[in-house]
Order: sequence, then structure tokens, then C-alpha cells
Amino acid sequence: MQKYKFGSFVLDPEQHSLMHSGAPVSIEPKVFDLLLLLVKNAGELISRDTLIERIWQGRIVSESAISACVAAARRAVGDDGQSQAVIRTVARRGFLCCAEVEVVETADDAQSRELSLRLQFTKNREDKSLAYTVTGEGPPIIYTTFGGTSIEADWNSPFFRPLLDAIRANNTLVRFDEMGSGHSDLEMDSAGVEAVAYDLLSVADAIGLDRFSLFSQSGSALSAVFLAAHYPDRVQSMVLNGGYVEGRNVRQNTTGTPEMLGMISEGWNKPDSSFLLAYSLLYFPEGPLDLAKDIVEILQKSCPAENMLRMRKSHSDASVADLLPMVQCPTLIVHARNDSIHPLSQARKLAAGIASSELLVLDSANHVPMPKSPDWNAFLEATLSFLNGNMDHFRKPNTQ
Repeated sequence: MQKYKFGSFVLDPEQHSLMHSGAPVSIEPKVFDLLLLLVKNAGELISRDTLIERIWQGRIVSESAISACVAAARRAVGDDGQSQAVIRTVARRGFLCCAEVEVVETADDAQSRELSLRLQFTKNREDKSLAYTVTGEGPPIIYTTFGGTSIEADWNSPFFRPLLDAIRANNTLVRFDEMGSGHSDLEMDSAGVEAVAYDLLSVADAIGLDRFSLFSQSGSALSAVFLAAHYPDRVQSMVLNGGYVEGRNVRQNTTGTPEMLGMISEGWNKPDSSFLLAYSLLYFPEGPLDLAKDIVEILQKSCPAENMLRMRKSHSDASVADLLPMVQCPTLIVHARNDSIHPLSQARKLAAGIASSELLVLDSANHVPMPKSPDWNAFLEATLSFLNGNMDHFRKPNTQ
């Protein structure tokens, strides 16, 4: 899929995103479609009839609705009805994009040249091998996500890659495979919140990072809280996306844990398992289904079933409630309003316990935002703005 660059803006049809100087711009779906139509046909007049046919599928639409959509597209690209530097109105005929548009390489082409990451390795405190990668340039962010994935598989995933690209556009992005998964040692001497936190520190030390920010999703948020509480001099800021304070076995009135473990036990080693599809839909009931399947396939290939069960149990039995008052760094907590796996009440506990925190609630039932979902652009914009607004006085990382 081609991308379209004009000035400091990049329009990406595949990810349905508009970026300005590397940062996402919030834009409504119909406004995005109108802008894409004009940009793809830069220099060509697009009549009002064509707009109605392509954007509103031929339905009856008022002149005020068309004008409002065009005005919103102009605002998104820093244009207005007076200057008309990007979108020009041709009286009684239609509109055209008058900006100089460059068609840049497709996402598939860019990804194909970056399929082979330069994997690096270090040892953790137990002398086990940890695989990690360093990409991008700028203030460092260490990224941790669901336990049991692979930094190589994630790199080529339509679920993970858009977020990785957005972060590394203006930052040094550091990722590592948790012990027991991916390219790290598959033999686990220890598992749990503390073990992952200390492995993260081992990677930071190997790279030479004195101070860094954290982006952590789901259960890895527990390790992020542990690290920020015990090593406040190392953690500059953090984003906790879909995180929680207490594991499922610690909470009251929590059901379904045995059934979830049963799905893993029954379906982990079976390709196209209906058990694992059901498991993924518990986390992502709103889809898209292809991305939910993608996550499950990565987990299956990256982590043996016995390791995944051990990871899940350690997280289900964990609680960081006592550590929250010790966290000093600015923290953004992002959570879906209707998340049934780790409910919004857990995010509120995080926000109430961490002094310098703020909570962003997304109107979704998915455990974490997914590319192509309605909340994706708002999530990206808030996350990147927060991280890059709290990143002063870093030591330049050694990425050699």
C-alpha cells in the first residue's frame, strides 16, 4: 500500500493514519477518506458528485455536511478556507489538492527490507541468554508487551508493527524477549514480575542506558511498576496500557481463569485451534479478527505451552498494590472502558495509587487498542505526546 507525503504530513491508507512530523493526527474516518481521495488525485478536480459517490456512497447529503467535512480535512493538515494551501475550492465545481504530493514506498516494501533485525544478546542475573533489539534514534523507550511473544515475529506483525514504527520514528526503541520465549533462553529458572523487571535492567545496562522511559502493555505493566518503584533514578516516565494492580487470582469475584488456562492447554500445540481463537476473542471481542488471530499465532510459535502457563500463573498470583506509592515518575495509564479481562477498576487503582499519573479511558472492549480500530489514532497521539513530553536530560544511548 502506498503512502502519500505532502509537506510535513504523511497519509497512510493501510494504517488509516495521518502523521505530522512523525506524530499522529486525530482524524475522523470520513474526513480521512475525503483527504485520501483528494491527495491520491492531487492536481485533479474532484467534483461534488464524485465526493458524494466515493465518500457517502451516493446517499443524499447536504451542502453543509460536505463543507464541514472539507473544513475538518483542512484543519487536520493545517490549512484553512482563506489560504487553501492544500485543499482548494473551485467555485460551483468541486475541490482539488493543490499541494505537491510525493508517493513514498509501500509499507510492504519497507517491511521486506527490514525483515531481518539485528538481534543482540546479553546475560541476565541468572546467566541466561536474553535477546534484544535497538532501532530508531532519539530518547530511549523500552517496550514490553504480552509475555511469550518474539521481538522478531512482532516486527513483522500487522498488530505490533504500526506501534513499533510510531515509537521509533522519534525515539530509540529497545525491545527484548522475555525469558522462556522468542530468541531468549527457553529454560526458565524463574518467572514473574521481579524476574522480568531485572531482565529489563540487564538489557538497559548492556546498551548503556542510565535513564529511560517505559511503554508496557497488559501483564508487563506489573514489572514496569516494580522497576519504577525500586529504581526511580532509572525510569523517567512510563505508559501502562491495559495494565492492572492485582492478578486475576488476587482479585475478588473473578471468574474464568481455569477456563482460560484450559484453552491454552488444549489448543496451544494445535494449528488453527478453535480454543485459542476463543481465547484471543476474550481479549479482543471487537477485532479486527485477522489481528486477533495474528497475536495468537505469534504466541503459539514464540513460547512453549508450559512456559506460557507458568507466565500466566505468575501474573495471576501477583499484586503491586504496595508498590504504587513508591512510583515517582510521570505515568500515563490507558485502559478500555469495557475491558472484561482486566476491568477499568484496575486502571483506576493504578491511577489512585501513583501520585504523578493520569488516566485515559478509551471507548472500547478490546484489552488494548488495535490498528484500524476507532480508538487507535487517539491512543497513539496521547501516548507519543506523553512520552516525548517527559524525556529531558537523557544520556545518548550506545547502539553499536
